[in-house]
Amino acid sequence: MIDKSLTILVVEDEPIIRMDLALGLADLGYNVLEAGDAATALRVMDGSDAVDMLVTDIDMPGEMNGISLASEVRRRSDNCRIIIMSGGTPPAPHAMPPHSPFLAKPLAAKDIVAALVRIP
Repeated sequence: MIDKSLTILVVEDEPIIRMDLALGLADLGYNVLEAGDAATALRVMDGSDAVDMLVTDIDMPGEMNGISLASEVRRRSDNCRIIIMSGGTPPAPHAMPPHSPFLAKPLAAKDIVAALVRIP
């Protein structure tokens, strides 16, 4: 069973997709934060007490993509769980931070929760 008090940061540049995922996770009882790019996500994480999970798209505007964001988050915290998503080609496993599953879009909040259960 997954702790419903988790804070999940959803990073997605497409507002409708971000809103859909955030609302779905909130409806499941999670505390959800949102960001439209990696730079904003890092500011949100710096200003938050604790982000327990990062869900990030790969392709986003700005200097940092989702893989780079995930690597930076992993560098900052071993405890933050990470899920990487994309509607494009999955990245090579060696390009992703350890214990960071890939989910293909389209996806729903329940897919994120199912992946969360499998993260060690």
